[in-house]
Amino acid sequence: MCRRLIYSVSFVLVLGLALMSVAKAADPDLAAHWKFDEGSGTIAHDATGNGNDGVFVGDPQWVPGKLGGALEFNGDDYLNCGNGPSLQIQDEITITFWFQVEAFQNSWEAFLAKSDNAYRASRSATTGNATHMGASGSSVGGGNGWFDAAIIVTDGQWHHWAGVYDGTEGRIYIDGELDTASPGTGQINLTSSDLYIGENSGATGRFLHGLLDDVRIYSRALTDTEILGVMAGGGAEYPLASSPNPADDAFHSDTWVSLGWRAGDFAVSHDVYLGDNFDDVNDGTGDAFRGNQPDTFFVAGFPGFPYPDGLVPGTTYYWRIDEVNDANVASPWKGDVWSFTIPPRKAYYPNPADGAKFIDPDADFSWTAGFGAKLHTVYFGDNFDDVNNAAGGAPQGTTTYTPGPLELEKTYYWRVDEYDAITTHTGDVWSFTTAKAGGGLKGEYYHHSGTTPHDPASLAFRTLILTRTDPQVNFSWGDPGSPDPSINVDDFSARWTGNVEAAFTETYTFYTNTDDGVKLWVNDELIIDNWTDHGTTENRGEIDLVAEQQYSIEMWWYERGGGAVAELRWSSPSTPKQLIPQAALSLPVKALSPNPPNGATGARMTAILSWKPGDSAASHQLYFGTDEDAVKNATTASPEYKGTKALGSESYDPGKLAWYTTYYWRVDEVNNVHPDSPWIGNLWSFTTGNFLVVDDFELYNDLDPDDPKSNRIFLTWIDGYDTPINGSQVGYTDPPFCEQTIVHSGRQSMPLFYDNSGPAYYSEATLPLTYPRDWTEEGVGILTLWLYGDPANAAESMYVVVSNATGPTAVVYHGNPDAVLIDDWTQWDIALEEISNQGVVLTNVDSIAIGFGNRNNPQVGGSGMVFVDDIRLYRPAP
Repeated sequence: MCRRLIYSVSFVLVLGLALMSVAKAADPDLAAHWKFDEGSGTIAHDATGNGNDGVFVGDPQWVPGKLGGALEFNGDDYLNCGNGPSLQIQDEITITFWFQVEAFQNSWEAFLAKSDNAYRASRSATTGNATHMGASGSSVGGGNGWFDAAIIVTDGQWHHWAGVYDGTEGRIYIDGELDTASPGTGQINLTSSDLYIGENSGATGRFLHGLLDDVRIYSRALTDTEILGVMAGGGAEYPLASSPNPADDAFHSDTWVSLGWRAGDFAVSHDVYLGDNFDDVNDGTGDAFRGNQPDTFFVAGFPGFPYPDGLVPGTTYYWRIDEVNDANVASPWKGDVWSFTIPPRKAYYPNPADGAKFIDPDADFSWTAGFGAKLHTVYFGDNFDDVNNAAGGAPQGTTTYTPGPLELEKTYYWRVDEYDAITTHTGDVWSFTTAKAGGGLKGEYYHHSGTTPHDPASLAFRTLILTRTDPQVNFSWGDPGSPDPSINVDDFSARWTGNVEAAFTETYTFYTNTDDGVKLWVNDELIIDNWTDHGTTENRGEIDLVAEQQYSIEMWWYERGGGAVAELRWSSPSTPKQLIPQAALSLPVKALSPNPPNGATGARMTAILSWKPGDSAASHQLYFGTDEDAVKNATTASPEYKGTKALGSESYDPGKLAWYTTYYWRVDEVNNVHPDSPWIGNLWSFTTGNFLVVDDFELYNDLDPDDPKSNRIFLTWIDGYDTPINGSQVGYTDPPFCEQTIVHSGRQSMPLFYDNSGPAYYSEATLPLTYPRDWTEEGVGILTLWLYGDPANAAESMYVVVSNATGPTAVVYHGNPDAVLIDDWTQWDIALEEISNQGVVLTNVDSIAIGFGNRNNPQVGGSGMVFVDDIRLYRPAP
């Protein structure tokens, strides 16, 4: 979804303007359309003229939207749109809208519903699916009438949702990308219930908490391309070429091609671009332009056509179609760049993938045959040179190979030569490493009592019954069932902890398949959170991992009635979806969770290193330096050895670090009574910034104030929470106190609320400084911070205050008086000269404050919230 989302958000407004100039007559299948552009009043009009106007029940709020205006529903209000003739839909339906939601506040929340038995779109915390398409009919009842999205959206950003039912299949699209498709047959029920927006007319109390914009209902099933047009704010028209053939990124097994596409809805002719260089095709440079034509096909790879000698195996070709209509000012419409690849003559796509680890010693191997290959010769061994230089092997007709039982934890090499009846094409040498013995996760199993969520961290209602090593998380204990006779049936939970090692430097997707609730952390990042009672449901989350690095992994799960299922899988571009192999998992005995995080950039020059201890550690040996190999190979006799730290003292102060320098460190866990000690740690690194960090908001946490490690943000940034004359509030009222989704870099930013409506007429939050106080250090000359506003904010001037302990104070206002309305990360640079010119001594700065309003002449104003991140001091640009 990510690539489409990036495309759609940047493209939607421009495309919407273009569509306004080329819009066709009203779509006869558009049954209802609420734009929410009125901005005031108590009726949301149906733009189709079909009379399905939405009458306010309660007090929905008019707010800025994605395409003009929007309505905000606060959990106690909705629209009643009646039961008009155009809403009597039975055979096919499409429902679309823009939405903005955060965490669930009800177990069910309706976007819109014409009862619970006709058609509806909703989201549910109960089942773990954020959105549903309901199309229930006489033969489409129960589960067959529900079409559930896999992606759970709760990030408070605008997203587009489309649900389609064509009589045989239900489909849900998120941000223009197909999310899921499920079979279903039969007509949709007709009911006498009114259509509600923001509530369910047939199952009341399912109020929406969130924003809606551009809600539409069509009485036909829209195509993928038509949904893109609707998403852009036009009708079901789409001006770009689409549906490429060959499909984008496809392999095309021939040396000629006939390119085909679906014409844009307003095209008269087509500009064709084709070449083997992406930039040439994207920019229209070189010989990529192949001419303008009326046809929607284009041939290449024959004499008299582009590439007359044929397309070249192993080559990727790029192509683009621009749609042309000289009668329209928006023409031409530049198309996406698509690609196809002619397969190489060598064997490719080995399984196991080149460089794979954790391979079963009894596994069979396979590959994809090279272009035109008739016979295949396999060479296999444990020495690279032997396999690379091998010749004279026996050819075979199949593309599989069984080497027989292999040794554990050993690297093997293999090569496949392809013969196409004319030439033998020597293959690349691939490698893989077999699994090691052992591995697995620490499993802890708990009884539960009471009605609180089955949280393993909730001490009051759980009792640890069993601890063991589980090779994998791959359990289905039945209904009813439990892991062990000592464990309750239907009322227990588990926590699995340990390390997971990546085989490739890639984005990994983790999948949990559970009945009931589940949470999953990888490298201390919560990537799956579905802590609800539900039937067997797959959830997923993504994270970037580095090959041969081990990361902490922790999975919480509970069972409360019904089936007891807990499974954990992963995949990556080089790893097929599979249960995480036992050999990739290990018990939590190594030091983990480095801070600064491994690979971090922009670290503080005053960083304090910290980590989590391994389960069996009695002490820690720490190594630190700027030479990667020296730290990796260091012993206690090396200068990189920085001493032993006692258990409970998992931190190290390296002193003042150098500007813009990479450091390496390692923590070995030691327990002299354990035969496996020491456990050699991972090699970690971080790079200090080419700037001084004033605050990056990464060190704040939500711990109880009685905890010695507690560092709540509002105890460092002084706000007006208890001060009537100051309308600021730092952080959220409830944990997590920092923002963890809308961040400029790292994992957190600061939510800063302002309210100048009285009795306070200005809002200001202050950070007393301990470091850096010398704002001339390292030749810095610019103060920079990043801000992220909201169009719904009241426009207030934003300013920064810099002060000495005793003496002058400098106030600098943002040059844009509407900066707090910008809903994207925006950099604000302040030359330190602006501050020193107001008398502040830069060598001894005492505090910095961020405020809203007119500090010198407070006036009655409004309220809002701005996120702030990455307050830094840079050297001036040359």
